[in-house]
Amino acid sequence: MVSFLIIKPFLTALLTGLVFSYLFYPLYRYLKKKLKRKNLASLITTLLVVLIVTLPLFFVLDKISTETYTNYILSKQKLSTIGVNAAQCEPADKFSCKIMDYMDGLSKNPQLKYYVDTTVSGVTTKVTDGISNILFSIPVFILHLFIFLFVLFFLFRDGKLLINKVERVLPLKREHSKKVFEKLNEMTYAVIYGSIIIAIIQGTLGGIGFFIFGIPTPLLWGIVMSFAALIPYIGSSIIWLPASLFLIFNGYADFDTALIIKGILLIFYGIFIVGTIDNILKPKIIGERGGLHPVVVLLGVVGGLKLIGFIGVLVGPIILAILVTFIKIYEEEKS
Repeated sequence: MVSFLIIKPFLTALLTGLVFSYLFYPLYRYLKKKLKRKNLASLITTLLVVLIVTLPLFFVLDKISTETYTNYILSKQKLSTIGVNAAQCEPADKFSCKIMDYMDGLSKNPQLKYYVDTTVSGVTTKVTDGISNILFSIPVFILHLFIFLFVLFFLFRDGKLLINKVERVLPLKREHSKKVFEKLNEMTYAVIYGSIIIAIIQGTLGGIGFFIFGIPTPLLWGIVMSFAALIPYIGSSIIWLPASLFLIFNGYADFDTALIIKGILLIFYGIFIVGTIDNILKPKIIGERGGLHPVVVLLGVVGGLKLIGFIGVLVGPIILAILVTFIKIYEEEKS
């Protein structure tokens, strides 16, 4: 119990190291075979993992921030032209002109302006506080990153020895120990590669949706959504939801009903096609490959996410799979 409390603050970094060591172990095995040196192969693999993970993440964040800033500037320009368009609109009884007049009057309403200013001020304060919290958490992040890399290096180098030692220490018969590690391997494979497959499917569906509704560079955004789909809670909605709202806003600003309809349809497409595919496929794919009931997989994903955060999505179902295996072993021994 005391030992667990000691490692508890670094549990996420430790589990992340375990997951990534499993995912990239074939690469380490290949390099070790070529280089004939365990330490060098482990070091190179660890550095490659850092590059493989950080470069796409940097690309995604850079793309999102650039597009957000561009759309923000365009939105301000469109807002500034609403009053001008309203004054020049002819004939006055035209439906689009009435909408323009209404929007112009709404933008000059002092009460509405007060609410908008208050909201913007509140959002700005929260963003500033968030940035401050991020800055203060940098030392903690660096410490966790160091532990992650340290664990990753030694798991590549000594992972096989560690597994053999744990297998010998387990108070189980040899056939039962073998069964536990087989289930662990099956479930880890199913969870990790299942999550990657589902993320690719979500990105593909998102790209198709962007193509259908006329969003520029749908292929690029599909790739970005595949990476975003791996983020719990938010997922691919961080891409398709702002795109939908931007279409709706442009439709109102340009008085283009088609754009408004496209934006609304893209929201429904994102919720019911892109968003729900994760809840439908993940329990099915992971459950079938790992030999676990879809309900147990779903509980593992949600419970793991709540307990230990992002990495819990992967670790939660694995822990429940081991529990189910132990229960089966107990039933066999009892019978």
